[in-house]
Amino acid sequence: MELTTKLFIDVKNFEKYQSMLKYQVHIEEERHGDYCLPGFPDRHNFHRLLRILRKHDDGLTSKQLIYDFDYRPSDLEDATKALVTNNLSTTTPINEEDYKIQLNTEGIEVADNLLKRRDKITEAAYHTLSENE
Repeated sequence: MELTTKLFIDVKNFEKYQSMLKYQVHIEEERHGDYCLPGFPDRHNFHRLLRILRKHDDGLTSKQLIYDFDYRPSDLEDATKALVTNNLSTTTPINEEDYKIQLNTEGIEVADNLLKRRDKITEAAYHTLSENE
């Protein structure tokens, strides 16, 4: 019982530390550059869409994103508009209700940089741990 409690506290401390590290290491990147798009207030949703589309080189339809990836239609519409406005993706109408969204070369580069940024955060967090931790 005591070990479980200690482990829980250690995990909570690590999560707190990781959050602080993420803030300190990448604060400027998050405020500037490709990580904050004008006209797109929900950065988490934007990053998620970039990561999903990066894994699908041929793009995805709006219905796939809504049903397979649990996007709310309004969030998807906002995210798509921001990506297209900032020249990171293209859309192709399929019918009146459905369209295909695909990252262009610039969008792929931004998505790759976002993934590298996540890896840097993870590496920085784990390199601070000792062998026992």
